Amino acid sequence: MTKQITVGYDGSKPSFDALLWAAAEAGTRGARLRIMSCYEIPYAGEVAGGWAPTEAFAVLLERRKNALAEISAVVAESTPGIEIVTEASPELAATALIDNVDPHELVVVGASSHRGAAAFWLGSTPRYVVRNSPCPVVVVRGEATPGRPDRIVVGVDGSRASDRALHWAGDEADLHQARLVIVHSWMYPYLAVDAASSQARDLTQVEAACLVDRAVESARERFGAEVTGELVEADPSDGLLDVVRGGDLLVVGSRGRGALTAGLFGSTVNTVLDRCVVPVVVIPDV
Repeated sequence: MTKQITVGYDGSKPSFDALLWAAAEAGTRGARLRIMSCYEIPYAGEVAGGWAPTEAFAVLLERRKNALAEISAVVAESTPGIEIVTEASPELAATALIDNVDPHELVVVGASSHRGAAAFWLGSTPRYVVRNSPCPVVVVRGEATPGRPDRIVVGVDGSRASDRALHWAGDEADLHQARLVIVHSWMYPYLAVDAASSQARDLTQVEAACLVDRAVESARERFGAEVTGELVEADPSDGLLDVVRGGDLLVVGSRGRGALTAGLFGSTVNTVLDRCVVPVVVIPDV
């Protein structure tokens, strides 16, 4: 059971969208909402030791605390009844957001409104958080729909990482009483130029269909939500993005902390986070 949701807030539009999503999720889960805002200690080369005097540090801290108090009031009004705590930290946001978090907690970050090469994937902070967090991380890009998602979409490939993603997605679907959509993408890597290769392609498709059927059957036994399966002939990331639509929540698994670029789900996670326009939940395999 998630007891706390930590969300990063820096006053930007992406972080505000992430905050609204996190607040709605905290209300549904009955979890405490922890709003964290980080700031840099000013450096002054002319000052002895290089760092700005204590008075400047105190002013920055006071301003950040005031900003947190104001945004907390906004959140409390929009999502009444949730417990809200705030924290201002001089640490780098990338590390502060995941310091001392429990594997059963949730961290929420906003991503740039830009996509593709111009966005350099997500930006350095969300990228670091996703790759190193011990708990699930939600990346919110754009104005996500807070509250009940229309569907929970999860990618599976038969790995332990995708099994963990499926379990998290199923629990989320039950929590929101939303439909759970299980997606598996498959591709035959060769041209079917003769009967033998055509038969091999058919066998690959049958194996992929069986994988989806097993995942759907297992999910129906475990969860109360409506469960459907989607078999897509495409690259894994393209397959997921083809299925996702506005109002969805997408869930994917990664293979271990710090290993996001390794393996099938590593490249899939990178691509999905760069291109997806709905909130994406990354489940670490820890």
